[in-house]
Amino acid sequence: MLQESNKVVDFLESDYFKNSDVLKQYFHEDAIIHWRSSEAFYELDLKGFGDLTTKMGKSFLNMTAEFHDIITTDHAVVTHFTYFVESIESEELHALAHFMAIWKLEDAKISKAEIMSMPAEDEIEVKKQI
Repeated sequence: MLQESNKVVDFLESDYFKNSDVLKQYFHEDAIIHWRSSEAFYELDLKGFGDLTTKMGKSFLNMTAEFHDIITTDHAVVTHFTYFVESIESEELHALAHFMAIWKLEDAKISKAEIMSMPAEDEIEVKKQI
């Protein structure tokens, strides 16, 4: 399963947000992506996912994933990470969003993704309840 987790990490560190053709290296052509963001729920096929991510990525020069957790099972990889971006306006890296995702793999390619994201904010209220 190490190979599958490496495949997911390689995808998340690729420049897919600039070139949707890169997705073909990592995803089955009939892959389904469910993405729950703070703005909306997206149910996407591979083309829709490529269109959405390249549209979002047009203002990014660079996007870097900082992984907090990577867990592998028999047929899935679970990731918890934060994307940092360098934008056209600023060469400094800024936290873009935090992600939790389940990547299901078949034949060493992603067949389904369940993604949840929330924007990264500089000042976020921490609520603890014990």
